Amino acid sequence: MTSPAPRTRRRILMASCLVVGTVVSLSLMVASQWVPFLDWAAVVVALVAGFLATWAALVEFREWRVKAQAEAAAARAEERTRTQHLHETQRAVLTTVDARIQAIAGTLGETRAELDSTRDELVGVKVSLGEARQQVSRLRGDNASLRVELTDLRVENSDLRVENSDLRQQLADAVEADAEADVLTLPRRRVTASTTEWDALDAPTVVELDLQRLAQPLVAEVQARHAN
Repeated sequence: MTSPAPRTRRRILMASCLVVGTVVSLSLMVASQWVPFLDWAAVVVALVAGFLATWAALVEFREWRVKAQAEAAAARAEERTRTQHLHETQRAVLTTVDARIQAIAGTLGETRAELDSTRDELVGVKVSLGEARQQVSRLRGDNASLRVELTDLRVENSDLRVENSDLRQQLADAVEADAEADVLTLPRRRVTASTTEWDALDAPTVVELDLQRLAQPLVAEVQARHAN
């Protein structure tokens, strides 16, 4: 590339050639009216000045074209470098995105597996909940039946208490009657091989016989109620 100094001198030369050539040519053309053949000299001077100006312009154009080509080549190289850098950046970004997509896909697969497991556990919990509800219903029914049975037992207990009170009253009355009755010795039966005899010493009293006769229906009634 040409330095700025020769280019400036060339431009000065081109401008000088044009100006000087024009002035000299015009002067010679004016002087040709008095001096013959000066018009030819004016033409030659104009041609020489035009040639020099054209040469300087061509050289300047050639340098401009070379400079433009160099700048275009540099711009293309810079653009190529920028494009390569952009491609490398895009490849890195795509690689990173692909790695993240793979990681997300793996995480998504694990999440789906956990979701399926959670669904299975939820189904099991629902089944257990249904069984628990059925058991609660059965327990409620058992509780209700136990309450009814407890109520019946309380009623029966009340009846038994009333009956016990009656029996105690009857027993007290019998004891009082026993205390007031005359005790007589009766002969007892003695079972032998041939006959049954009463022993005079062990003979039951009238009160004992009355107590046994009175207690037998009461005892039979209590046994029947407990049997039911």
